[in-house]
Amino acid sequence: MNNFKVTDHSVSKEVFELLYNQELDMLVTSPQPSEEELGKYYESEDYISHTDAKRNLIEKVYHLVRNYSLKKKLNLINEYSGEKQLLDIGCGTGDFLEVAKNNKWKVTGIEPNEQARAIANSKTGNAVYNIDNLLTFEEQSFDVIT
Repeated sequence: MNNFKVTDHSVSKEVFELLYNQELDMLVTSPQPSEEELGKYYESEDYISHTDAKRNLIEKVYHLVRNYSLKKKLNLINEYSGEKQLLDIGCGTGDFLEVAKNNKWKVTGIEPNEQARAIANSKTGNAVYNIDNLLTFEEQSFDVIT
């Protein structure tokens, strides 16, 4: 599998590579930002998934497409999991958690960004936590992790 060069057009303008990790059977970002650096990529007002903004046509179209894709994502998960305990890591403003919750899933989210986490908590009844809480969950307490 080839490596891919990608550019962060919205915030930093940096070029990254997506490298295939054979052991994990997935693409990984290189260079990987440190935990401290990671936050800056999500702090732009142009990063729609952390603001829920619908200020212009692009943002409105984004929300329509996102809602469609979230329902498709949940349908796919429903095909493979009979149980209904979901953990969404990096849940943004909690839109996927909200869709899952409305479809009888017990939901929990992890979101490092404070502003996005506050929005997600308003949608989920305070089911979203900072990344520091990730290690506090009991082993095998979730049926699906996204």
